Amino acid sequence: MGMMHFRDKLPLTWCLVMQLSCILHQTSSVDWPEEQSRKESLSPVDPDSKMIPEEQLRKEIPHTSDGGLASLDTNKCKPNTPFIWCLPQDYNQEKHPFTYFHLVNKSLPWDYAFRFVIEEISNINDKSQTMSISMYFAVSWLEPRLKINESATEWSEARTGPANEVNESPEILKYIWYPELEIYGLDTFGRQRVLKEMSGVRIIKNKTITYELGVRITISCRMNFDDYPLDAHTCQFQVGSYYDTHETVTCSSFFIYDLDRQRSLQHFIQIESLPSEFKVMELPSGIYAACGFQVRLQRKQMQFLVQVYLPSFMFVIVSWVSFLIKPEVVPGRMALLVTLFLVLINIFNSVRENAPISSRLNAIDLYLVVCIFLVFGALMEYAVILLLLKKRRKPMRTIDQGLRHLFAASNGAAAVPLRDTNTREENSAGEEKQVEVVNSVPSNGVGKKTMLVTYANNKAVITEAVQNAQHEQRQ
Repeated sequence: MGMMHFRDKLPLTWCLVMQLSCILHQTSSVDWPEEQSRKESLSPVDPDSKMIPEEQLRKEIPHTSDGGLASLDTNKCKPNTPFIWCLPQDYNQEKHPFTYFHLVNKSLPWDYAFRFVIEEISNINDKSQTMSISMYFAVSWLEPRLKINESATEWSEARTGPANEVNESPEILKYIWYPELEIYGLDTFGRQRVLKEMSGVRIIKNKTITYELGVRITISCRMNFDDYPLDAHTCQFQVGSYYDTHETVTCSSFFIYDLDRQRSLQHFIQIESLPSEFKVMELPSGIYAACGFQVRLQRKQMQFLVQVYLPSFMFVIVSWVSFLIKPEVVPGRMALLVTLFLVLINIFNSVRENAPISSRLNAIDLYLVVCIFLVFGALMEYAVILLLLKKRRKPMRTIDQGLRHLFAASNGAAAVPLRDTNTREENSAGEEKQVEVVNSVPSNGVGKKTMLVTYANNKAVITEAVQNAQHEQRQ
């Protein structure tokens, strides 16, 4: 009975063991967060990286008709299979092509060929001292390990490109070697896109690979604004190998530039070949070959002549016209000079705000400062004239001093003939009263002639003296 009972429980125990093993198998196939992050760190998603994530490979590798994944050696040479070009089975994309220079009977240094189809200089920023260029950037290099089927009809027919060339997708760069480049003074490097990235690869029959893409590049440019706005600048676009020195890699380049497609900027633009002194870059890590082109910039000056130079010159001339206005017209002449002075100050502040940074006072700032000082000089000249006129109008004597001088002169002169003694005594008494009244008149006693006439016999003489004194004081 015991044996029968054990046999009845055996299938149930076996089922439990099988279920437990299935659960453990499913748990082992699940990636925990730590393991998932470790795999992601080992497989970068950068499209330019030569390491391709597993998931990305599954999406990009072509699938077979039954839904399975095709092999990774799509571009590898296979026996008894027609091809235009292919890679050998032992191809290693980490090795530099110049290590196989014996295959094409070529010696070092290896050569990179650059082609720049410049659309336009899209922007020149004086504040940040940068220049933006829109162009098609192409680089070509020789790959001696390629296998070329010279009898393929694609080389002679223009179905996939020009004669002796075939166009390929830029995705093949994930399987073949391509150069590491450096653009000296690079600020930003943007690839142009419409529906997909504007790029492509061409393989030429002579085993040369050309990679071309549409880019918008911003490079730094050393500028000197001491002569602004009469300044001119020269900027160099230089590109070369990042790792290999000039003993290993050299380069050559040419550019195409259509001036008619250039937008109007604040500079006249001239593009020329790179001078020989800029074809070599000496860095702490070594001496490197560089290729590219040179851009000459000359600022357009007409807008500054019309907006700044001409108005400032006219304002200075108008300030000199103020010399023809009578000095007595104080409000009109002073308002004219002060208004011109403030307008020039406003122009100076506006120009200084928009001007780029310079190591010293630039040309337009110096011109405006001179104009401001000329108007300021006219204002100071008028102030000196007013001061001199004030001193000229000050009377030589006060009214008291003038009256005393007048009576002293009349007393010392011959006496007026008198009719009798009584009249002479009355005249003497009147003169004494006159002197007392004059002494009692205050110093600011303009218009007090009524009091003087009351106590004086010769009131006509006194009145005339007072009027003369008032007239002198008004002048």
